Amino acid sequence: MKKIVLSLTFLVASLCTSFGQDENDAIRYGFTTYMGTARGMAIGSALGSVGGDFGALSINPAGIGIYRKGEFSFTPSFNIHNNSGTYKGSSTSSSDSKLNFSQVGIVLTKSENEYTGRHRWKTASFAVGVNRQQNFFNRYSYSGKNNQNSIVNKWANDFNALGGLNQTTLGIVNFPAYAAYETYLIDRDSTDSTKAMSYVPLEGDGLQQTKTVSESGHMQEIVISGGGNYMDKLLVGATLGIVTTKFNRNTQYNEDDLSGNLNNDFSYLKFSETLNTEGTGFNLKLGLIYKFNKNFRLGFAVHTPTWIELTDQSRIFMESNTEKLLQGSSITTFNQDTALAFNYSMTTPYRALASGTVLFNRYGFLTADIEYVDYSSMKYNFGASYETLSSALNTSIQNTFRPVTNLRIGGELKIEDIALRAGFAYYGSPYENASWDASQQNITFGIGYRAKSWFMDLAYIYSQCENFENPYILDNGNSPLASVKRTNSHAALTVGWKF
Repeated sequence: MKKIVLSLTFLVASLCTSFGQDENDAIRYGFTTYMGTARGMAIGSALGSVGGDFGALSINPAGIGIYRKGEFSFTPSFNIHNNSGTYKGSSTSSSDSKLNFSQVGIVLTKSENEYTGRHRWKTASFAVGVNRQQNFFNRYSYSGKNNQNSIVNKWANDFNALGGLNQTTLGIVNFPAYAAYETYLIDRDSTDSTKAMSYVPLEGDGLQQTKTVSESGHMQEIVISGGGNYMDKLLVGATLGIVTTKFNRNTQYNEDDLSGNLNNDFSYLKFSETLNTEGTGFNLKLGLIYKFNKNFRLGFAVHTPTWIELTDQSRIFMESNTEKLLQGSSITTFNQDTALAFNYSMTTPYRALASGTVLFNRYGFLTADIEYVDYSSMKYNFGASYETLSSALNTSIQNTFRPVTNLRIGGELKIEDIALRAGFAYYGSPYENASWDASQQNITFGIGYRAKSWFMDLAYIYSQCENFENPYILDNGNSPLASVKRTNSHAALTVGWKF
């Protein structure tokens, strides 16, 4: 492989554009489960018609109509993740833990006995606080042998999609592809000089490919809710949700030559990327609960999409060892010393919810929620300059994802001041491809104590799911596929006071 030197008349760092957004990023912000209080989590977050719980304000805000007194509560929680990554028939395990907050909030209630005379509206309530929707804290890895292609093939495709390897495309191609060129992994095609090609050999066992990802951050909702109780029959409520998100990801990807040939101009490549994303958005939730009698009630709610503005800050590093290709050192590096910033927006799916609860007087209840979510409705907007790109990605989202129905059930058994709770939640796989079953199941348990002016609840949630990803995408459709099986143990403690 002979390096072809092309002169640049402009600064590549200022003109190279790197779009990291893809279907996986969309589903990260669109696939939300509900956290909130320990009581709510203990019954599988089936709060659509139970109410009287701060976590319900992010599910069915009509639950605010159950309150008869003011309340303040907060919920610290602890997570343990265990992941098993499978790639090319090999498995790799990893685990980690994290302490965070799932909820904090206050509810202010004015009841009928504070009025003079009788009123049709029995209570009016206002609430403000925070419910966490997602924890992005995660760590996983996978590794396997591949003698069919390299990630450098993907970067060569990126050049060719822009017109091949030339002075113009060097100024506009994404940073990883440019870095592969600078580290002697990409050059002009030996048979067609207008094309770019990978010079990573695939002889023998090919390459040992390893990817390790460390993620942190959260997605949480500042809830501003209001509602009331009409004639002890109809409960209504609305929540303005202000969503804030913070996501950090460090990715390390390696390829090592397994051929044993010390004269094929390749020993290894190391590619690392740091991505920091912050965003703010909003949504609106409307709900009602109708009490047919003291033992049975139904609830309904709709959630608009969340319209969210996001900013990415990304930086890459690449290192290659090309053995005897160059005189002197065989190691070449590319370090992107200035972070690339990109602003864009997206919308998450809309949701519709129906719920029913059967109450057994003072002895407890059984409840169930059915939720409809259309993941294919997610959309990116990269701005007027990139309409073609965002349109293509939105089409890919429509083809990749589908509408699903989620189910949550739970119950509570009261023994004087003690409440025993259990629940189950099923979140359907968002993928259109039936062989990619990324559904999530939560099994939940809990216990609570209620005194006259304070309460304490404890919950344990065990969840498992399997996610799929391509370490890189190739134009010929021969993209490798990895699966990551994830289990999560989540413990939460809520402490609250009534006033």
